[in-house]
Amino acid sequence: MKKKLLVVAVLLLALGGAALAWYRYVRVESPREAWLRTTSAAMLGDEQTFLAGFTDQSRPLVAGLLAHARGEDPKQSRQHPYFYLVSENLESVDIDGDTAWLKLRRQSDTGAGAKYDVPMQKVGQTWQIDALRFTGKERTAAKK
Repeated sequence: MKKKLLVVAVLLLALGGAALAWYRYVRVESPREAWLRTTSAAMLGDEQTFLAGFTDQSRPLVAGLLAHARGEDPKQSRQHPYFYLVSENLESVDIDGDTAWLKLRRQSDTGAGAKYDVPMQKVGQTWQIDALRFTGKERTAAKK
């Protein structure tokens, strides 16, 4: 009886390890999942996870903006990096190779400029926001 329990326990551990390895190293995160992870970190105040949601090239810029905007309300200050991500509705995702464009709309805005696109770059098994290409407007160039 003890051998059967031991065999079952080893099999369960092996299956759990295989599932964890697949989830961590094989599965490719979608742009929507990456955006949700990054915005969730922003809402929770987890700066490290928030910054990990940006490309290596744009991360120093976002970190500097975070430091500069300390003490300001992220929902009111356009200079705060959370402003364009935390209170948005994700309307669509357009993937073109290693680039994805997320169309967002601020919940309170209804005007013509209420929608804007956030560029994401595929990096390894995940997607990261490319803050250096972000304009705060809808993209017009290279539209399908």
